[in-house]
Amino acid sequence: MLAGEACAQSVVVAPTVGLAQGEVATPTGTGIEVEPQVVMPVQFDWTQFDSVPSGLTMGSRTSAANARIDSFMDQRFDARSSLRNNFTDFPGFEGGLTVVSESAALKIGGFVKADLIADFDPISSTDTFDTGTIEIGSADRRNARFHARQTRLSFDTRWKTSGDIARAFIEVDFFGDRTGSNDALRLRHAYGRLGNLTVGQTWTSFTDPSAVPQTLDFEGAVSNVNRRQGLVRYQTPLAIDGLSLAASIENPRVLIEIPAGVQGSVRTETPDFVSRVRFERDWGEFQIAGVLRELGFQPVGQPVVTGTAWGFNFTGSARSSDRFKAYYQITFGEGVGSYRGSPDVVATSKTTAEILPVFGWMVGFKYSWLPSLTSNVTYSELHADTIAGQAADNLLETSYFAVNLIQNPYDRVFWGAEYLHGFRQNQSLASATATRLQFSCGFYLP
Repeated sequence: MLAGEACAQSVVVAPTVGLAQGEVATPTGTGIEVEPQVVMPVQFDWTQFDSVPSGLTMGSRTSAANARIDSFMDQRFDARSSLRNNFTDFPGFEGGLTVVSESAALKIGGFVKADLIADFDPISSTDTFDTGTIEIGSADRRNARFHARQTRLSFDTRWKTSGDIARAFIEVDFFGDRTGSNDALRLRHAYGRLGNLTVGQTWTSFTDPSAVPQTLDFEGAVSNVNRRQGLVRYQTPLAIDGLSLAASIENPRVLIEIPAGVQGSVRTETPDFVSRVRFERDWGEFQIAGVLRELGFQPVGQPVVTGTAWGFNFTGSARSSDRFKAYYQITFGEGVGSYRGSPDVVATSKTTAEILPVFGWMVGFKYSWLPSLTSNVTYSELHADTIAGQAADNLLETSYFAVNLIQNPYDRVFWGAEYLHGFRQNQSLASATATRLQFSCGFYLP
């Protein structure tokens, strides 16, 4: 359930006489057919009623349908879904627009988010604040942009199996390829989970969405691992309470800067092997993740050339009170730049290339001034090693700073303002900065 939805009660039509509560009678050629019930949230100030309003069936202010929805809730799926303005997590399952029967339930979720952006310096990424695209040496210019590409729609389906609950989850946004003024759908998540097994496309095991600061900007900190990809993952709790282990094989997406004098293709002959250990408590969480992968390239008419890449990602968060939360991250490795959208391999001459070592870190804080008013501050850096022969305009270092104020004035409504500042330095040591103001407004689906 999204924060602020506690007062939204699910309302059901009183059952037809002779049917079980929550079933709807419809005429068919053979008699009575039982259909799944659609549950819609309706706002009521219950203090204004001496009794339950006519036509509503309530039990301790909870409908029979909600009671059935509760039977599909699971800590594995819903541990963090109640966090307010958390754009990296999944919608809560209880309440809202839900179709529910005795053995299955479907929740339609998502939000509409509109962004008004004002850039004061040259930067190529006008929809997100990607500091790697800050333009060095360009003439001064400003830019205004208004879009709603972060808007999302999701379908969360759950059904009961023998002794467990199966889940299939699909989510899309509008960051697909653009055609003129039209924004195409993009698949974010499409996966199923049963027991300890997850199959499909979702967050890589190398990342930790719970340790991502809540920025209005879609891009986020430069060190954050923001990759979603196809995977098969097995995760299981360990003997210590709150400790868990996960291992996965994942899609081997590789980004190689091909030397100018070489023709060929990227080859991915083996999947990425990823594992993580996670520890969670009420006061926070800590995660260590590692990846081992093979990078391949095949010049035209020649055998495949391969190299081994590896990386580690240390992430976590800590809460000292209900008002304050801190986030932190350290990531490093060789040939793992694509997990953040940068190259794994860079060209060092017209015919040679080398695996690129990277190091990044992030710290962030969240403070709640009021139950409906929060601020977030985050700063991060990403450093790439200097390798002899690299192009002078290759990235050496970049940093990202964001501070915002977000208000939830009404149930399932938010708006806020954010200041962003970025820095980029090339291998030639030439550098530039960029500043942005972003105003956002959003409406969560019930």
